[in-house]
Amino acid sequence: MKRRVFGIATVFSGALLGITVLLWFAGVWLNPWDHHLSVSSDLHIGIWGRGLDSQLVIFNDDEYGPYRGSIISVSGGEPDDKPRLEHEVSFGDTWGIYYRFFRWPDATLWTLMVSLWYPTALFGACPIVWGVCRLFRHAD
Repeated sequence: MKRRVFGIATVFSGALLGITVLLWFAGVWLNPWDHHLSVSSDLHIGIWGRGLDSQLVIFNDDEYGPYRGSIISVSGGEPDDKPRLEHEVSFGDTWGIYYRFFRWPDATLWTLMVSLWYPTALFGACPIVWGVCRLFRHAD
């Protein structure tokens, strides 16, 4: 029973690893500003290649796209009628994770990027263990 469960987990993990590798290649040609999957009106998913790293990009604003450090508001010395930024949270780009969250009285903008190295390692572990076990089983 354990071998059957491990075999099914290996096939499932291998399939997800294959999809992840395809996403690595897709990241070379696609960018999340022009090509993304819209899950809902405020949840969009894309892939962005950056050299040897591709990232899974999740963001909320389809028109603006994922935030990557651009100027989002400018205020002068005089009071103006533009809403002020209420809340900002940021993390990264550290260890392959990048997160930005901005909230104004009438809008919210957030972006989460995660390196595809994480799912590659996660989905690759089970097939590697399976391959090593088969290698040692045949060596005996």
